[in-house]
Amino acid sequence: MLKLFERLVEASRSRGVRFVLHFAKCRGKVGIDREVKALDEEGRPAPWPRIFPGVTPQNILQQCVLRKVEVYRGSELLGVYNSIEEALSALH
Repeated sequence: MLKLFERLVEASRSRGVRFVLHFAKCRGKVGIDREVKALDEEGRPAPWPRIFPGVTPQNILQQCVLRKVEVYRGSELLGVYNSIEEALSALH
């Protein structure tokens, strides 16, 4: 799972994009904008333990079901994808 996050962080840095990962049955989101951050329901950065109590960043993809991945450049939505792999391949 960490390899996927590393690939997202690298893509964020090299391509100037940001990713927002939405999960089913988890109220928070994960934002990747040069680094991995927990986001509250409104998309604001928040402390990881408050958003995902008892879940580490390494385990988030195993414990929460990924619903969609949004890719942004600035405030422009570039696309919505069903998986991390699909989002990464669309950037190439």
